[in-house]
Formats: sequence, structure tokens, C-alpha cells
Amino acid sequence: MELSLLPAGKTRYLRPMLKLLALLSAGGLLALPLRAAETILFAAHFTNSLSADWQNVAFFKTPTDYRPLTEGTNHFLRGAATNSCSGLTYKLAITPPQKLTLRWRWRIAGVNTNGSERNLKKFDHAARVFLAFDTFIGPPRTLNYLWGDVEKTGTFLAHPKSGRAQLFVVESGNGKAGSWQTESRDVIADWHRAFPDLPMPKIVGIGVMTDSDSLGMTLTGDYADLELIEE
Repeated sequence: MELSLLPAGKTRYLRPMLKLLALLSAGGLLALPLRAAETILFAAHFTNSLSADWQNVAFFKTPTDYRPLTEGTNHFLRGAATNSCSGLTYKLAITPPQKLTLRWRWRIAGVNTNGSERNLKKFDHAARVFLAFDTFIGPPRTLNYLWGDVEKTGTFLAHPKSGRAQLFVVESGNGKAGSWQTESRDVIADWHRAFPDLPMPKIVGIGVMTDSDSLGMTLTGDYADLELIEE
């Protein structure tokens, strides 16, 4: 800040303040990081009814019920699955920037305690957030962020059906069930961990998935403030 730009008589108050801040910073007692500018590339806050841009893709099975709900001032999307399986998806066309963050909030009623992240016959989850990427041949590669049934938080593994879908267990079990959790992921880092030999292609979709077709029980997942942010 230029002291000459302050109104007359004000600089005498500012000079000692700047000196104190400099001393504290030099001594490691004060950190004032500057937040880089952010650009929101995609945001879904589910404040209204779902637009036609959202598609409920059922994979030839009974679709999960997805609908926006409100609790007080909190707007969110609820996925309710009873022996059903579908992903609610939104088409995108985003060329990945150098730094990309995926943020969201979610809540579950409870996990399938007999479920599994490794056994396809038990692969049911109350909540999943995913990104889909452009591919020329075969199904798209995806990064999937799970509220896991049994695997520990931080576990990384391939989908039991296909290595084109990579799974990151972000939350796990019933310890936090019933309460909202806020998540943030470095998409670029996750891609390079999942597909280390491939450059990241264009992002062609984002979505959520609550499913219970394998074991047939009822599972509920809530999603809010889903955002893709360039930093």
C-alpha cells in the first residue's frame, strides 16, 4: 500500500502497524497467505428442480430416485436407492487447467455393512461422486470418490469390474453417518495417480451415484454444493 495515497493525517497510525506486522512476520509469528483467484468451471447447488441437463442413467436397471430437497437454508440433492442403480450425470466439455479442485458436501443415512469395494456382487454404496473423461474407444475413464462400506478412508483401488474406473475412498463406515461432510480433491493429482501413463483428456461429465442393486437394501445419500474450480 502506498502511504501517499492515504488521507492526510492517517499515515502516522499506519506506520507503526506496518512495522509491527513486519516484525511478527519476520519472526514466524504471523502468516498472511494470499488466496489465488478462483474460477468456477461448474457448480450445482440444487436450489431448484433439476434441469434437463441432468440425466438419470440407469444402466438397464431400476433407476435410483434423485430429487432436490431443502432443510432450512440448506439445499441438496437426495439419492434414494432400493434395489436400484443409476447415476445422475451432467455433460461437460472442460479442458483441464493446470490446477483443478473438486469440492462438494455430502451426507449418508448409513452404509451397507455387508458391502464391499472389491467384490462386484456386494458393490453397493450410499454415495459416490464421479468425473468422466473423454475416450476414443470403450467406456469413459472415471475418477470415483466413494463413501466406502468397509475399506479405510484413503484407500485407492480399481473398480472390481474395470480398471477404467478408479476409486478413492474419501469417507468410510457409519462413524460420520447422519452428518454433513465437506470434501475437496486435487483432480489433477488424482488423475495422475489413477492413470500415470496417460495425459488427462477433456472432462466430459460429472455426476453422483447412490446404488443398492447388488444386495437390495435401501441406501440414501445427500449431495450439496458440487463444484469444479480452477485455481
